[in-house]
Amino acid sequence: MNNQIRIGDAPNTYNPALIVLVDLGFKISILPDEENEDKLGLWCAQKDNVELIADDPLSLLGLAALWKNRGDKWRRKEDKNYYQDIIAKTYPD
Repeated sequence: MNNQIRIGDAPNTYNPALIVLVDLGFKISILPDEENEDKLGLWCAQKDNVELIADDPLSLLGLAALWKNRGDKWRRKEDKNYYQDIIAKTYPD
């Protein structure tokens, strides 16, 4: 029997993501899209001096993890660029 767990980016992950965010102390809200009533709007998470904004709860949780791990100075110029390295490795010239 294979015990591998696979979780994909899908709406069934949204509520668990919101549960984790609330457990981390974030207040969650939605900024309605005033130009497009068919669109739900942007998801927001606020805690202390931090405001995170994303298209969906799972992306919001990713931003929270990024901030929790790296702090207020989450973007550092001296960091290795894994993003570009992985793309270049996957799609070489």
